[in-house]
Amino acid sequence: MQSEMNNVYAINEIAMLNKSSLTANEEFKFINYLDTGNLWKNRIVNLVLLEKNFPSRAKRKVTNNTILYSTVRPNQEHFGIIENEKINTQNLIVSTGFITIDVFNKNINAKYLYYKLTQKSITQYLQAIAENSVSAYPSINPKDIGNIKFEFPSLPTQQKIAAVLSALDDKIELNNKINAELEQMAKTLYDYWFVQFDFPDAEGRPYKSSGGKMVYNETLKREIPEGWEVRRFSKWIKETKAGDWGKDTREGNYTERVFCIRGADINGLNGKGGVYAPERFILKNNMIKTLKPNDFIIEISGGSPTQSTARIALLTDQTFERFDTEIVCSNFCKAVSIKDHKYIFNFQQEWQRLYDAGVFFGFEGKTSGIKNFLFDSFINSYSIVYPPIKVVAQYYNFAQALEVKKQTNLQQNQQLTALRDWLLPMLMNGQVQVQTQGVAEREYQVRMPGMAMVAEAKTTYQTTKTELAAKQARRKALAVFITNQSLSDRTFGKTKFEKLLHLVEHHIVKEDCDQKYYIHAAGPYDGYFTKSFWLETTAAKWYKFEERGQLQLIKAAEDHSESLREAEHLSATLKASISDFIQLFQTSNYAYAEIISTLYAVWNNRLIRNEIVEDALLKQDFLQWDTSKAQYARQLDAALEWMRQHGIIPDGWGKEIVRSKSKQ
Repeated sequence: MQSEMNNVYAINEIAMLNKSSLTANEEFKFINYLDTGNLWKNRIVNLVLLEKNFPSRAKRKVTNNTILYSTVRPNQEHFGIIENEKINTQNLIVSTGFITIDVFNKNINAKYLYYKLTQKSITQYLQAIAENSVSAYPSINPKDIGNIKFEFPSLPTQQKIAAVLSALDDKIELNNKINAELEQMAKTLYDYWFVQFDFPDAEGRPYKSSGGKMVYNETLKREIPEGWEVRRFSKWIKETKAGDWGKDTREGNYTERVFCIRGADINGLNGKGGVYAPERFILKNNMIKTLKPNDFIIEISGGSPTQSTARIALLTDQTFERFDTEIVCSNFCKAVSIKDHKYIFNFQQEWQRLYDAGVFFGFEGKTSGIKNFLFDSFINSYSIVYPPIKVVAQYYNFAQALEVKKQTNLQQNQQLTALRDWLLPMLMNGQVQVQTQGVAEREYQVRMPGMAMVAEAKTTYQTTKTELAAKQARRKALAVFITNQSLSDRTFGKTKFEKLLHLVEHHIVKEDCDQKYYIHAAGPYDGYFTKSFWLETTAAKWYKFEERGQLQLIKAAEDHSESLREAEHLSATLKASISDFIQLFQTSNYAYAEIISTLYAVWNNRLIRNEIVEDALLKQDFLQWDTSKAQYARQLDAALEWMRQHGIIPDGWGKEIVRSKSKQ
């Protein structure tokens, strides 16, 4: 098969570099500012809203499809592309530390060019130029990029290749959004329990708000719950471990291979950038410095005028799965072990709270111009509340579950990144081709000799009658178990059943059982399954309905005991998870289940569509679901807060819930 003809262009022949900058005559009341350190592999770690005192580097203007490439140390991969659907471009200004690239040739796809420029071979080439520069830091200039020449296939081929690579990047970004939500959940609950002191009392009520006794503490100069202690940070710590650097190759007694975590890797360990921990070789006697799960790494040298030292990262079992050998920290960091591992998330949250408040700027010294964190001075002088183990253990269980989910997403991102980086050069040089998979837009298949891989494809499978029957039987068992667990609930009727089924299937079970949910006035509704389920189970006299006002309550019928066999093959773990989840709704009416189920659906829909998730947008989608939803408008903020507090956060599983064709 004859390959298509490629055109060869230099970058400066198809794009303008540093096209537009702020002028002295322009006055902005505010800007959204992006600096080089806050962009990594097309992920914006932090966008800063500034209303005054704009940095002198805040000059470059950007627009949709502007490519950004950091001039300093290209191998650190501070690059990205501005996409309107992913970022608010209003008054968006970027640092002069970026080279901006705006494509003007209509036969060139900007996203394709972005992937061309971000191949490892190109970043290594630019890094080599940077290291030979005469500037203070290894850096490049616009000409270094402008002079690079690439071959470009036809525009349709460029678009297909960009779509395949974007599919992988979109999944990575979705995982990042989920992790941001998980972190916010852990932080919010910590603030409620250990800063505002509204942890659950003996009756499950918020302690301080419900009149729990508070006592004034002279050390902290504020009230704390009765019976709680105040300790210095040093009392939490079991031991510390110094860093090591070793040698870059095996040499003499330096025989033990390790990865060395530096301050520059802390953000990456927390999922906010890359981890480039170098391989080093240390003395066998120094293997006592290797780190263990539940250790913390704390940066003790570094920082900047706007960023203090003392950044922190927690190492978990899942963290170690990202490395194939032991880990130590560098000499510019310190490792910390906590006496009681149940307190690790309290330690982490309290430390991060103080970091965000700028407390550590007051515990810094300087040596030869480098800022050093006065670690010993801080931990031996700074006092904080030390909560009792009973409350801490409750928080630990909550935070631990979130941390496992977060680390699982980070592992998946690591695998997806490796896959993308492996595919990228092969797609660019033609070793791998992209072919249209079907009639759907942006549905492609990656092909190379000896293998096939679908990217962003709606893969269809022929489901046999036996497989379909098995799915339906499992779903029936699930519905029976939910019903039996809810019979003591005085508000359990058809509506509440439908919403609990939706939430359990999407949030806990996550199994394809031929669900067909559509938009219904009361929330997500699978009418075919629900109607057939009640016809079958009422005919078998497992359940009956009792009218109570406008409610149709579900009650046990004379042959209810026969239903107990249905759920026997569900695992004990799954049953326990479902039972605990349903218990959250036992004291609420059917309307609350409707609110939570609908919020979950609109939130999940946004994740599936790779759209921005913000509370204002979720509330907007909720109110647009059906006109009847307006009656719940004032309850939405509290409902979203309740969902986060209980970890009811969607992750994009399942199909988008839309209106049925008959209702469109």
